[in-house]
Amino acid sequence: MKKIGLVVAPLLVLSLVVTGCGAKKDAGSESASEQVNDTQANKLTEDQTDGALVSIKGVFGETTAIEGGIEVTVSQPMNYMPSADAQNYTEELTANSMDITIKNGASEDLDTSSIVFSADSGVNTCLEIVDTANGYEGVPVVILPVGETISFKYATGCVGKPGENLVVKTWFSAAKVNFEGTIA
Repeated sequence: MKKIGLVVAPLLVLSLVVTGCGAKKDAGSESASEQVNDTQANKLTEDQTDGALVSIKGVFGETTAIEGGIEVTVSQPMNYMPSADAQNYTEELTANSMDITIKNGASEDLDTSSIVFSADSGVNTCLEIVDTANGYEGVPVVILPVGETISFKYATGCVGKPGENLVVKTWFSAAKVNFEGTIA
């Protein structure tokens, strides 16, 4: 039995080295496109996001009514310069900011932790920029009471240039809204 263990252990170590398992990737060597492709939002499959959902087209700057009285507004994208401490931003990305407002006109409280936002530009998924110095902290996680409204800033960095396609997607429990426009 000891002989088998002495043969198997070195082979296991060799296989891990050859396949790269456990190897750490240098984040500095990744391009902006590779960083975007590694995001969780980009890994959602069509089945996970569109399965039985109602898909609605929204317009930047206009209020879109969805699922039982919930309303969402995403302002026109505006170009902005993230602070030096911004997360998920590199100079290769075009940064855009938007103001988002969600009104709970439903018959029960809304748990905002179940709401997902993402953005893409053509075939490229954009990164959500977290920039607390400029007030971009992501979707607030709260229980939004019936009749109440919440507003927050959302920022995204895209591999793309101003004027190229931009789609900001938001998923609620039974609906997906695509706000379509262009990168500012």
